[in-house]
Amino acid sequence: MKDMHEPWKTLSSRWLLDTPYLRVRSERVEVPGGPIVEDYYIIENFGWAGVVPVTEDGRFLLNRQYKHGIGQVVLEFPAGGIDPDELENPLMTAHRELMEETGYSVTVAEDMEFLAHMYANPTGARTRVWWYLARNIQQTGVSKPDPLEVIENLLVTPAELLELIHRGEFLVQGQIAAAYMALERLGYLRPRE
Repeated sequence: MKDMHEPWKTLSSRWLLDTPYLRVRSERVEVPGGPIVEDYYIIENFGWAGVVPVTEDGRFLLNRQYKHGIGQVVLEFPAGGIDPDELENPLMTAHRELMEETGYSVTVAEDMEFLAHMYANPTGARTRVWWYLARNIQQTGVSKPDPLEVIENLLVTPAELLELIHRGEFLVQGQIAAAYMALERLGYLRPRE
């Protein structure tokens, strides 16, 4: 009997887009015990890193900004793409994005800790995501967002963050997962026993 989770067989592959930061290819694949798919699209990039920033008094720092992919404003944590020189150390991206998007940073290295590693969309992308929890953040500089970013920062309590999630105002999938993981790590939520 065949393994139900056997890898698909790639019969051919061609690049549709090949840039330094984004690659898209189309593969002709054979699904075990199933059909041949003529055009299965896969996106590749360097991935990205996100930060769940928390002030010394326990408030979460959020960004409000327009996202053209969905054509609307979202609330989210600071996050951004990993640059080529940061591929071996996504923590560098986390520090950079926190400062660029908020003007805040951690002043003690131990206050930035690994939270989780995730995949953004394993069905059609090879995008890895690293999440960090930044405790005791302080405003140590001025935000310098990318030219395409207009970011408004706001501070919310843990209860307000949960309310934003439940009202559908904080609604980016991986961001919600990071929020719950951070709330648990900080002791605001307890895992079920």
